[in-house]
Amino acid sequence: MISAIDKSRKHRISLNRIFSITSGGMLLLFLILTWLIYSSLMGFKTLLDDIADESLPNIVFSSKLYGESSRLLEATQQLSKSNSDASKRLAEEKVEQYLAQLKRISEQYFKNEFLDVQLNIISLEIAEFTALIKKNLLINQQISEKEKAIYRLFTLSLAFESNVNDFGQTKENSFWAMQLSKTIVNVSRSINMNRLQEVRDLFRQFNTDLELLRQYAQQETNSSQKLKLTNNLAQLIVQEEGLLPLKILQLRTAGRAIGRENFVHNLIQDFGRLLEYSAKETEEKITKKMGATINKAESETSIIGVALIVGVIFLIVLIIFIQKNIMARLDMLNTMVKGKIKGQVMSANLKGNDEITDIANSFVLFSETIEQQNVKLEQMSLSDGLTNIANRRALDIRLLHDIELSIRKKSYVAVLLMDVDFFKLYNDNYGHAAGDECLKVIAHTIKHALKRNSDFIARYGGEEFVCVLPDTDLQGAEDIAQQILQSVRDSKVQHKMSAISDVVTLSIGIAVSGPDKVLMPEQLLNQSDKALYLAKSKGRNQYCTYSALVNN
Repeated sequence: MISAIDKSRKHRISLNRIFSITSGGMLLLFLILTWLIYSSLMGFKTLLDDIADESLPNIVFSSKLYGESSRLLEATQQLSKSNSDASKRLAEEKVEQYLAQLKRISEQYFKNEFLDVQLNIISLEIAEFTALIKKNLLINQQISEKEKAIYRLFTLSLAFESNVNDFGQTKENSFWAMQLSKTIVNVSRSINMNRLQEVRDLFRQFNTDLELLRQYAQQETNSSQKLKLTNNLAQLIVQEEGLLPLKILQLRTAGRAIGRENFVHNLIQDFGRLLEYSAKETEEKITKKMGATINKAESETSIIGVALIVGVIFLIVLIIFIQKNIMARLDMLNTMVKGKIKGQVMSANLKGNDEITDIANSFVLFSETIEQQNVKLEQMSLSDGLTNIANRRALDIRLLHDIELSIRKKSYVAVLLMDVDFFKLYNDNYGHAAGDECLKVIAHTIKHALKRNSDFIARYGGEEFVCVLPDTDLQGAEDIAQQILQSVRDSKVQHKMSAISDVVTLSIGIAVSGPDKVLMPEQLLNQSDKALYLAKSKGRNQYCTYSALVNN
């Protein structure tokens, strides 16, 4: 068959050649389209570069400046509402930050003297506005201190009017005390006043009230002390740096701050409107340039469209060819392969003389080779490559079979799970090559210790081995375990690193499935593993049964 294929290759049409020709045509068409698109885009790019290098940055940075000016406006509003040093500092930092950002963008990208002058004016006005806010906060603090001092003095004054006898009785208040209370109430009113004229009227009222306080103080007991308190109160309220002069100064400062705030806001809004005008002017220029670019692109797009139509027609022809001469035959080849997978006889009867036919013929030979190798692999998959005994896969199959058989026969199945004692130390001391030889000897020794052909041994993994003993109860399993232990000791494989013997020894765990209690493979192996752990904990070189573990 192969020689016939080789002979026919001289007269065939190669798919490789067909694909080379079509790929070359596609590549040529692609290059033409690429050149047309590239030339069109380069012209478009030139126009866009002119716009991007001049107009767009102006719009972008005008937008940034406008945004920063809006933030600056909000920050000045927060500054005007500051009612503490902490809030004033935070608002002031934001104002300085946004103002610095405005100056940086303006100097770096616009270099417009008019904008710089505007920003300098805004900066100076904000500095004046900040100073007024700071002064107003200082005045508020002084007023608060005066208010506290007045209330302390009021508390002290009441002490002179408290005349409590031994029975807790108090005399009625004097005229001086009542006038003092009235004056303190007016003090509270003055603090909350927001009109300058009201404060001035109250200023005159305080002078009258204080004069009455002096008259009452002279007419009552403790006159000297009351006069002193009255004078101190007058100093705190009406005299220079007193509560009322500070309140008047506060209202004046607040009024100036409001006027300055409005002026600053108007300056910032004018600055924003100037930026809006600049951005709109730039936008109009971009619109005109983009219109010219679009007109040019439309003419070049027509040429590209014709080239694309030619390319689409070529692709349709190519797809029809591939569908008829390649895909249909590949589908037939796929059907043949699936039939072979299902066990049907496959023959390479595809028409044609190309690579697809070669694949079909090669697959026939390949499938025949695979069938021969599968037989060998099936045999190898059930044995351990090192010890030449059964592996874990074969163990699972055999153990399930023996348990199912024991259920039907109502008999026993015993499992011996064995582990080489201190095998890691053996490997570390003698090397892994010697460890492999040791495992081979152990496997050979266990295999020959089993007397019946029905007994089964497998390598469980690493240094662990498993024996499956059909028709064997617990006593029989213990006898075989004892024989295996003795046979391994008699093999005299030297193990100087062992903590229990000079030769290699085993620990064995025994579990049994019987008519009274049937165990599945996983349960049986799990119980034998627990029994093995018990044997190790008792000192190794011995066997233990799962039943002993349960009874204990």
